[in-house]
Amino acid sequence: MSDDELLELAPVVGLNALSDDELREVEAQLADASPATRDEFARQVRATREAMASVSSVTATAPPSTLRDRILSSVTEGDETATSETSNVVSLPNRRRRIIYSAAAAVVAIAVGAVGWAIGYSMTDDDAPPPGPEQVFAAKDVQSSAGAVATGTATVYFSHSTDSGVLVMNSVPPPKPGTVYQMWLVGPEGARSAGTMTEKDVQPVTTAVIPNLQSATALAFTVEPPGGSASPTTPFVAQLPLS
Repeated sequence: MSDDELLELAPVVGLNALSDDELREVEAQLADASPATRDEFARQVRATREAMASVSSVTATAPPSTLRDRILSSVTEGDETATSETSNVVSLPNRRRRIIYSAAAAVVAIAVGAVGWAIGYSMTDDDAPPPGPEQVFAAKDVQSSAGAVATGTATVYFSHSTDSGVLVMNSVPPPKPGTVYQMWLVGPEGARSAGTMTEKDVQPVTTAVIPNLQSATALAFTVEPPGGSASPTTPFVAQLPLS
């Protein structure tokens, strides 16, 4: 297991989402890692626990009682069928894929409502609602992409078959007063807005569904004036690949 793969499991440990055997396996891998990786792993575990404690006591709303079970059941079923199918979009070994997406499901189940499910989504009477997070996690082509945003991290779990993604931001500081974070879906035709976040929207753990991925190849972030901009006016502060 590479250092990057090991660090992907730090939030899972922070959520206490591993079995005893899985935890022992991670601890054995961690013992052989570099001091820098061990320090970063510990920092991410600590940050996850602090963030989840904060959001669960202050900002969370009760999710549907079946949400987490539906996600975990769907992910397990997807793993059983994936062994007999060839795909160039699932890059994680099935077992670790199940662990990571199960942990993501737990994050979403706890933090649901922190920003609102669909950012930047305007629905008319003729439109169908965007896919829910359980549909994204259950999709056979679900992938994840992560990166730093300021002093925190952002991970987008995305599925082109559902045309949607689930964004989870951990310990990202709110934008400064008088500015907003604006998200952009970047593709061959340029950048189109995927919504904005004010300082009141950003919590220790912030989640949202990003619908209408279409041909986007990246989810990017800029800092913009209040209300957002028609096109990016500042350089991207982060960019997460969607392919």
